[in-house]
Amino acid sequence: MKPLGAWTRDLVARVELFAKWAETAHPPTIFWMSAFTFPTGFLTAVLQTSARANAVSVDSLSWEFVVSTVDDNHITSPPRDGVWVKGLFLEGAGWDKKNSCLVEANPMQLTCAIPTIHFKPSEAKKKSGKGIYSCPCYYFPNRAGSSGRSSFIVAVDLKAGSSSSDHWVKRGTALLMSLDH
Repeated sequence: MKPLGAWTRDLVARVELFAKWAETAHPPTIFWMSAFTFPTGFLTAVLQTSARANAVSVDSLSWEFVVSTVDDNHITSPPRDGVWVKGLFLEGAGWDKKNSCLVEANPMQLTCAIPTIHFKPSEAKKKSGKGIYSCPCYYFPNRAGSSGRSSFIVAVDLKAGSSSSDHWVKRGTALLMSLDH
């Protein structure tokens, strides 16, 4: 559970995001997915929009993930299909921006911000291949959730780097949408 000050700052940022969105009537170029109280609903809506645009069944779609290699300032328009998502944190690993892959975290580093990710709906259901870690994304650092609800959101395929995906499983590597501070 967040301290009151951190919770209040988070609430103010959420209100500002949705107020700006309501004023412009245009969705943001990059979504702060953590601002949504029900992010799985947001992701389902993105899949439904893509399914309608491409005249395919929503059940035939899955996610493809591309981690951005450029600064957010250079992302000036929404992707043709899917959404840009920012504000996720990597726990149990670090991120190599140059090679776009997982690396060992720096000493004393519990979490690190991961660059913006393109959540792209894809019709071809590809299996996670060699060198790919299917990284679970959780809403809260407490992965069990509360009130019997899991805080699991989606599994994001990330390049495993020089280590195997089993290595990252043993490290407990996960993406977090919210931190405790």
